[in-house]
Amino acid sequence: MKMTIEQLQAQTARYAIEHITGKGMHTGIAWFCDSFNELCEAIGANEFDPDDIEFDLGDLVEDLKEEPWVAEIAAKPEHERTPEDTDRIVNDFVCKYWCMFPSQVTSKDVADILKVANPLSHRHLVGQKVAIDCIHALNQQQLQRLDDILRDLEKNPEYGKTKGIVR
Repeated sequence: MKMTIEQLQAQTARYAIEHITGKGMHTGIAWFCDSFNELCEAIGANEFDPDDIEFDLGDLVEDLKEEPWVAEIAAKPEHERTPEDTDRIVNDFVCKYWCMFPSQVTSKDVADILKVANPLSHRHLVGQKVAIDCIHALNQQQLQRLDDILRDLEKNPEYGKTKGIVR
């Protein structure tokens, strides 16, 4: 039986709460990740296919945490991004973390990074909704932990799987 979006939202919030609190039948991160990804798919919030990204998503997400300025560039409308923005992504991010020469970096590489780094992505909006749905059941520390997991999951649909975590 296929669930409605409302049912998926409720399930995702429940799995998130159970994972963060460690109480319930679905405490493993894989339950939460799978439900979040299913919700994003149902809503149409997936803006990229993880298999189409040329970089290892787990590593890319970790690198993006070190360089928050990339998200600022990704948040700009495309027509407002300057050649200097692109040069900075190439030289100060790709070359720094991926051991490439500027001449090796393609426009697809830059586009992939911008897709993953975009703080205004639809997956991010779904993550915010999940966090809001969990506020009543979690304390401040638990909400911070949930927020950290959601930030990774929004950027990496494979989160949890890359760490070898299973149900």
